[in-house]
Amino acid sequence: MKTYRDPETGYEVRQYTFGPERNAKHYFTTENFTADDKYFFFTKEKADPQRDQDVVEGLYRADVETGEITLMADAGYTAFCMHYEENYALLYRTADSMVCRMNVETGEKTELGRFPKGAVRTSHLTVSRDGRIACSLQLENKIYALAYLDPGQTEAQVAFMTDQCIGHCQICPSDSNQIFYVHETMGDALQRTWMYDVSYRMSRPYYVEQPNEWITHETWSADGTEMVLMWMPGKIIIGDKDGRHFDVAFESERRILHPGISRDKQWLCTDMTWPREDGKWRWAVALVNPRTGKHALLAHTRGNCLTGSDHLHPSF
Repeated sequence: MKTYRDPETGYEVRQYTFGPERNAKHYFTTENFTADDKYFFFTKEKADPQRDQDVVEGLYRADVETGEITLMADAGYTAFCMHYEENYALLYRTADSMVCRMNVETGEKTELGRFPKGAVRTSHLTVSRDGRIACSLQLENKIYALAYLDPGQTEAQVAFMTDQCIGHCQICPSDSNQIFYVHETMGDALQRTWMYDVSYRMSRPYYVEQPNEWITHETWSADGTEMVLMWMPGKIIIGDKDGRHFDVAFESERRILHPGISRDKQWLCTDMTWPREDGKWRWAVALVNPRTGKHALLAHTRGNCLTGSDHLHPSF
């Protein structure tokens, strides 16, 4: 780890990883830090010349204060997620669809239960306060589904099936009866956001879209009372858990992508376009005050992001 002061913003920056491998934080819809903020987790990728692409080498843990980096799981474990309040992580063992609980100190893994054999995940694992684990999948027969695993179960239950490609599954952190998911089109959707009620076995639209609205990149607050969404191209909106009330928290002429929300819900962060001196644009990370609508630049890329995986995906 090295620490330096950024000459453009004056902020102190800690750099934990160095190339040539690609080191990446987890997607902004999952917690990257342990509950005590002692560690955060990331993946390391290395080039595979035979397949002409980068492949995941493993899951790593970084000590926030010392910078010490430890390999915690090999590439056979994926779909990482942290419990928001307890110091454990969840991983999906690809070889046998087994969900494992990982001790964040020792790396010891305990088998909890299996998701359907032959299914392919379309989201990372998510976990509620009471330990219910949910995920979106494409089953072996190619039908898309939501499945959940309750504490003490050894086999996950398939709750919902559809012909529509679904993803971004996120169980409500404080209400395991509510599972959020999206209709995934890799672009705009007629109705993207949905909420599934486990007890009623029923799906309903979350944000009800009107013509020419583009809603995307959604994430729960840590307490499960609100969701933050992007309204393309330049708004961040915050909705209550039931999807009955939405407020515009931030609006910009620039394009916004992935909005994150702090644990105390006092701050937002997002990646957004930022003008360069030559008139072109680059991607930047901004800190947003949702009470005032003001924002501040934290960092920006030197050039444009070439692919979706290069997007900055900030989170707290």
